[in-house]
Amino acid sequence: MSGIFGIYSKRNCIEDLVWGTSYLQHRGQKYCGWAVANNGKMTYRTHAGKLREKINFAEAKEVDGKIGLGVVSSCDRQPVSEVSKFGEFFIAYDGNVISAKNLKEELLKNGHSFTGYYDPTFIPDNVLIGKVLALRGPVDGLEELSRRINGDYSIILLTKSGLIAARGWGRKPLILGKSDDSYVVASESCSFPNIGIEIERDVNPGEIVMIDNKGFTSLKQLDLSPIKYGTFEWIYTANASSKIDGVSVEEFRNKVGAKLAERYPAEADVVSEIPNSGIGYAIGYANKTGIPHQRIFVKYDYADRSFTQGTKEERDSEAKRKLIPIPEIIKGKRVIITDDSIVRGTQTKESHVPRLKEAGATEVHARIGCPLLQDKCPYGKTTKEKSEILAVKMGMTKDSDVEKFLGLDSVGFAKPEDLAEACGKPLENLCLHCWGLE
Repeated sequence: MSGIFGIYSKRNCIEDLVWGTSYLQHRGQKYCGWAVANNGKMTYRTHAGKLREKINFAEAKEVDGKIGLGVVSSCDRQPVSEVSKFGEFFIAYDGNVISAKNLKEELLKNGHSFTGYYDPTFIPDNVLIGKVLALRGPVDGLEELSRRINGDYSIILLTKSGLIAARGWGRKPLILGKSDDSYVVASESCSFPNIGIEIERDVNPGEIVMIDNKGFTSLKQLDLSPIKYGTFEWIYTANASSKIDGVSVEEFRNKVGAKLAERYPAEADVVSEIPNSGIGYAIGYANKTGIPHQRIFVKYDYADRSFTQGTKEERDSEAKRKLIPIPEIIKGKRVIITDDSIVRGTQTKESHVPRLKEAGATEVHARIGCPLLQDKCPYGKTTKEKSEILAVKMGMTKDSDVEKFLGLDSVGFAKPEDLAEACGKPLENLCLHCWGLE
C-alpha cells in the first residue's frame, strides 16, 4: 500500500511536493521518496522511514524543479526509474500485481534482466511495471499492463515534460486538483487543502491522463470491467478529510455508524472509538442514539497505524503502545466501542477489551464498520494470508462466536448493503472480496 503524489507547476514545486506527499503518510510508513524534473534534468531521493523524518529540507530547498513526484510506501522503495527509447521516467505505484511471478518469468524469457536486488527471487511490482512501460511506451504500455496483470493499481509517471497518471479497475483511488499555478494528482484529496489546491475530479477507472502546461488531458479511456471501487478506502485506509470517488470519507463513516445504531441498539452510558479510524463510526452512532460520545482511549500522537505494519510482531507492538486509556471515564460505565474492522482479533482480545474491563467498564459492546472479514486482500492491503483472519482461523460463522472469543457483551457488524447505501454506489460496483462475496 502506498500514497502517491504528482505536481506540475509554473514555479518551483518542491515545497508543495514535500507537503502534499507528507499528507499521505498514513498510507505507508516504511519508505519514502521523491523525484523532480526541470529543463531536462531529473533528480531523485529515496529513504527508509517517514518522509518528514528523513527528508533533508536544506537539500530539498536547493532543488529547482517544476514537475515533481512523491511517494510513501509500506513495502518497496519508490520511486523507481527506467531508461528506454521513449526517454527516462520515474514510477510511483499503489497496488498489487497478483500475477507478478508469471510476468517476471515472461520478461526473463524474452531476454530482460533485473539487477540491484539483494534477493534475486523477489522483484518489486513497480520494477516489473517499469519494464513493461519501457518496452511499449507509457500509454501503450499501460494498456498492455491492464491486459497482462491480475490485480489493481494507481500509477503516476514523471517524465521530463510532464506527468502521466493512470488508474486500474477502481480499488486504488487517484484524484486530480488544481490551483492558479499548479496541477496536481494524488492518491487522496487530503493532500490538497493546505497547499491551496481545489479538487478537479477523480481519475476514472481505466483512464490515462497527461498533466502538463495544458492542464489535464485524457489520453485514453480503457474499457476495464468489472469496475470495483475500493470499499476499504472509505472504511479504513483513507484519511477522514478525503473525498474518494465523490464520497466524503467522514460522512461515509458517520452514515455507517448511524446504521449500526439502527441495527444493533444497546443500553449504554458512553459511545467511544478505537482511534483514529473508529471515530467517524462513533460520532454517527452517538448522534443517532443520543448516547454521549466521549474518548475512552487517547491515541499517542507519535504512534503509527498498527494495521499497516509489515509483520505480526510490528503490528502487535504498535497496537499495544499507541492507545492510552482514561480510567476516570471508563469506570462503572457500559461502553460501546466502534472500530473499522476486526481482522485478526489480536488487539481486541489481548488489549482493548481486557484494558476496558480492568479500568472498570461494566459492559463492553463492539460495533464494527464492515462485515466480519472472511478472506485475504489480494489488492494491496496487509492481510496477505487467509489463515491470519480471525473468522477463518477460528471457524467462526456467527456474531456470538466472535463475542465469546473476544470477551464482548455484544458485537454488531455492518452489512454490505449498509456500505453501498453510505457511499451511494451500487453494491455490484464495490469490491467485496475480503468478505467472501466475490
